[in-house]
Amino acid sequence: MTGMRAYLLTGAALGLLSVGAVGCTEPGPAPASAKPAPPTASTPADTPPGRGTAAAAAQEKRVKDVLDTISPDAPEFVESGVERVEDGVHHRSRLTKGSAYQLAVVCVGEGTVVPVVGGEETEAVPCDGVTVTHRIASAPAELPLAVEGRAGASGAVGWRVVAVTG
Repeated sequence: MTGMRAYLLTGAALGLLSVGAVGCTEPGPAPASAKPAPPTASTPADTPPGRGTAAAAAQEKRVKDVLDTISPDAPEFVESGVERVEDGVHHRSRLTKGSAYQLAVVCVGEGTVVPVVGGEETEAVPCDGVTVTHRIASAPAELPLAVEGRAGASGAVGWRVVAVTG
């Protein structure tokens, strides 16, 4: 029986090695009849113009530069963000109820955007790179902020919330 056992163990080991080797082989060269895969585009076909381009990146950088007048490390800084006008801003800020805050909105591109703060539409902001501020005298614990572009608006829009002291 020892000869039979050695024979079976050798056969089982060789079988496992061959199965393992099949999973480790690299594919051979493609047949001559195989067509190469088409090159992929760097941006999807359904990407709106200006999105993902150098111009869009420049607009977003300009918005950030305008909003960066207050350091994120400053005690009065609460939060900020930048979005594409086409996407809009849809955010909820958690604030200290009853405290005063200042909202700054800037848009770079074309057209006009309209901020809606706490459900109320505020002054329209032209996409000319100039900051428009809105004072929140007595904030709720959670402040909804939405910024939507008017028809034809495009570019980047940014917002910043800072606490008002004194």
